[in-house]
Amino acid sequence: MFVEALRALLETDDRVDVIATTDNGTNAVELAEAEQPDVVLVDLTLPGLDGLATTRRLVASRPGIRVVVLSGSTAGEHAQAALDAGATRFLLKGGLHGEIADAIVEAHLAA
Repeated sequence: MFVEALRALLETDDRVDVIATTDNGTNAVELAEAEQPDVVLVDLTLPGLDGLATTRRLVASRPGIRVVVLSGSTAGEHAQAALDAGATRFLLKGGLHGEIADAIVEAHLAA
């Protein structure tokens, strides 16, 4: 449900093109290889392959890719772990749509 709501919000932003969504890390890695996005938005608590492992695989498979990790946890160690895994940014899920879209655009421009 969160994925669909976020997709709907992001699709209203002219700066962002949503090319695919999925609810697990393994599919995210496969989709990124097939679709070649500039930026991938990854939930820290994905089922199966978690967000940290997904981030590591994405960055290893495509060194220029930018990963923005989202989490519901405010624990500082989660943010640092995401950045250590190769994420460009770490955001809280409770952030406003504009904040998430801004982070995606900033990650893209950081390339």
